[in-house]
Amino acid sequence: MTRGTISGGSATTVAAGAEALASGGNAIDAIVAACFATAVGEPTLTSLAGGGVLLHRDPSGKVTIGDFFANAPGLSGRVPDQRDFRQVRVDFGPAVQEFHIGAAAAAVPGILPGLCAAAQRWGRLPLHALVAPACRGLRDGVPLEAFGARDSALLAPILLSSASGRRRFSVSGRVIGEGDVIRCPELADTLEALARMGWHDYQAQVLAPALLQTCGTEAGGLLSREDLDHYEVRFQEPLVVEYRSHRVFLPGPPAAGGSMIANMLSFLEQVPASELQEGIARAQSLAAAMKLADEVRAVASNAEPGETVASPWQEKGDWHDRFARTRRDPLGGSNGSSRGRGSTTHISAIDDEGRCAGITFSYGEGNGQSVGNTGILMNNLMGEEDLFDAQVGIWPPGKRLATMMSPTLIESPASTGDHDLCVLGSGGANRIRTAIVQLISNLLDGTQPVEQAVQAPRLHFENGVLNYENLDDFANLPWQELGADRLVSFEPGNMFFGGTHVVRRGAEGEFTAAGDPRRGGTYRSVTD
Repeated sequence: MTRGTISGGSATTVAAGAEALASGGNAIDAIVAACFATAVGEPTLTSLAGGGVLLHRDPSGKVTIGDFFANAPGLSGRVPDQRDFRQVRVDFGPAVQEFHIGAAAAAVPGILPGLCAAAQRWGRLPLHALVAPACRGLRDGVPLEAFGARDSALLAPILLSSASGRRRFSVSGRVIGEGDVIRCPELADTLEALARMGWHDYQAQVLAPALLQTCGTEAGGLLSREDLDHYEVRFQEPLVVEYRSHRVFLPGPPAAGGSMIANMLSFLEQVPASELQEGIARAQSLAAAMKLADEVRAVASNAEPGETVASPWQEKGDWHDRFARTRRDPLGGSNGSSRGRGSTTHISAIDDEGRCAGITFSYGEGNGQSVGNTGILMNNLMGEEDLFDAQVGIWPPGKRLATMMSPTLIESPASTGDHDLCVLGSGGANRIRTAIVQLISNLLDGTQPVEQAVQAPRLHFENGVLNYENLDDFANLPWQELGADRLVSFEPGNMFFGGTHVVRRGAEGEFTAAGDPRRGGTYRSVTD
């Protein structure tokens, strides 16, 4: 048995990770087992044909980022006679969002090769043990939890858009709801075959043909064998910044979220921690940091080839002067809207060796199809507006899509010589970056315990739109002073603001954790 704790988006997800720890696995084994179990624990929130970003810290303190987000397809140059790329409108209450589904909405998936590579590189348990909890649930059935039911209701236009989706997600002519049993024995067969054959043989003999049949050019998509053969899992160094004497580890490029979080933290560090506790000063500082981080990204994306644009976290200067002015003056904005909710989930784990792991992964909202007879739901990442600066679906073939996914590690110095370690991350599309920054501020500026830090009210400022949770701490502030073009108020605990699942090991070895109730979060610890 390995002592540790894991947090994630459903009881089924975290139970699989806890089982891996109880079987002697480490934090990576827990993360990988939990990811497989999302297929039944969070069946509408992500998929094993999506993409993800992983953060790993080994007991020596070395931190590595695993990038297995999706690539854009199209390397073959072949185009379908009739491109299957359809719009679907989803009503989220405060906003109606348009998504694209169909075969041409599918990007090259990376989560399965990424999980297998991470398990082989750092894990202890064999793959068949890591898929076992998921396979039991997929065969025996698991009742859908309350958050999953809400998510299913929102995504019904996509989930029920195909015959395979209706077989999987409908009961008596309606979309599945809370308490309805989720089963998918064919996916259990798939995972057991994967464990038996290994990733490379399974991909070559089974999955690749099924992917091409479902989303290749003959099916109206863009996927080709060249795309699948070109894909590679990448392991790289993290981006490391200091925030009030704590070290924060984040994913670097090509992921976009880590550098934006680093920039926001560099702005907020100019503000006395006492002013980031609550009230209008906190709101102004957060909104100004969010606004300027967006502007930094826009400047970098519009730079000429070969032109270097220094990030605020790397070089203090004009951007920090602008932040100092902006947080005290009205924030100008453009008429726009915050986009997307993001069907993304996050899992965090830590063990008593000091090994840490966090993974964020997504399939968009799904493209409405299953991959052949595998039971794996296909992604619609090429149809996700939040991933594209310009026209949705247009990206250089073979290149990684940009993502806000930012599994994060905070390493805090301790007088004992050991470290207080905290792993966190979030789903939520463009709100990932702002949810993480607010959580870091709650933990380090306000020194809040993890549960309070997770549940504290949030805001998100983007494109001149100020979104905020309608809690007493925020609702009575004079929001007009922030200069937003438009205000959007949400009820407390709305999934729009992400799902920040957190685990922490103190310098004395004690574990704490929290799952974000906004996205059905929970946690589970394995102790002596």
